Amino acid sequence: MLGLVALAVLATPATAQEPLTRLTLDEAVAAAVANNPTLRAKTVEVSSVRANEITAGLIPNPQASYTATQLGSRNQDQQHTVTVGQTIETGGKRRRRLESAQAATAVTTQELFDIRRQVVLQVKKAFNDALVARATLALAEDNLKALDEVERIQRFRAERGDISELELLRLQVQRFAFERDAADARLASEAARIALRAAINPAAVAERVEIVGDLDFRDVPADLGPLRQRALDARPDLRAAAAAYAKAQADVNLARANAWWDVTPQAQYERIGPDNTFGFGVSIPLRIFDRNQGEIARTLAEVDRSAALQQAVASQVLADVDTAYSGLVIQRERVVLLRDTYLPKALQARRTVEFAYRRGGVSLLDYLDAQRTYRETALEHLRALGNFWAAAYQLEAAVGGSLEPSR
Repeated sequence: MLGLVALAVLATPATAQEPLTRLTLDEAVAAAVANNPTLRAKTVEVSSVRANEITAGLIPNPQASYTATQLGSRNQDQQHTVTVGQTIETGGKRRRRLESAQAATAVTTQELFDIRRQVVLQVKKAFNDALVARATLALAEDNLKALDEVERIQRFRAERGDISELELLRLQVQRFAFERDAADARLASEAARIALRAAINPAAVAERVEIVGDLDFRDVPADLGPLRQRALDARPDLRAAAAAYAKAQADVNLARANAWWDVTPQAQYERIGPDNTFGFGVSIPLRIFDRNQGEIARTLAEVDRSAALQQAVASQVLADVDTAYSGLVIQRERVVLLRDTYLPKALQARRTVEFAYRRGGVSLLDYLDAQRTYRETALEHLRALGNFWAAAYQLEAAVGGSLEPSR
């Protein structure tokens, strides 16, 4: 039922509207589901494949023929013959055709859901990259602000002769690292915004869309055993492989049904001069040589192929879950270690050294080293946060569903 509801949502045509200027993560995902061109193309493909079910369920059309002979003869009466026949399919051909068509629709539907899974992952990763870039830019601007304040004080001291011009120059050179961080963050932010708009649909999202969200850490509940089972139950690509196996089996049944001969009863009306006659006959193909052996052999081989592919997909699904889970565990440990241990120490060291440097208690090199250590530690903390959420979204995609409510 949920699959049908999701398919109905995907099939809803997008209406003309103003480009989105503000996006939360949930809104970005919803916009991608509604507007992504690849998803919409696959949705139309599902409708196209489903139309084959109509064809498969149709009864063969009746056949009619009319023959007129001896039309120009003066010595013989004109002869008119009308024959009507209706093919009766045997072996359950119509039912088997319908089963094969329905199986094809199931395969395409699961492929649609798998494309949706991949699009959602792209959107979440791009959104996460935008948050990381914004946080990095804020950090660089804070560092610049703190450095500018120290530089202002030291410039005053240099003018008074309390410190050398060389020391002031070294302080000013250090500013380049923070400016580079800010420039890199702006570039990363623009790249993430472009990727986000591409994943949704550039026409549906404004170029300067505002990203709403926070790059905060919250533990994601993850237990490997249940996640592996959940992936085996829910991954659309694995369901598509299972549907392809069912389709192959349905094709075998259809091939065997097509080996049966059909019966075509015929009714005939004949008029010769003033006389009317009626007749009845049956047409049966003699399937002596061609009994559909080749198609039966092909579909049986396709069953074995589909079974092997299903096993391969299942193995890949479990490998995806294991890899994503390992990445999440490692990134979680890194975030916690940086947040609780190294970042507070680097921040305390910077504050202490800065306080002492302003009062002449430590050298410029000590101050610059403390600034550099804090900058590198803070940047690494932001990267670890971004990698943690990227790993969480990768695990969601590997499992085939959300691990927690979206940010």
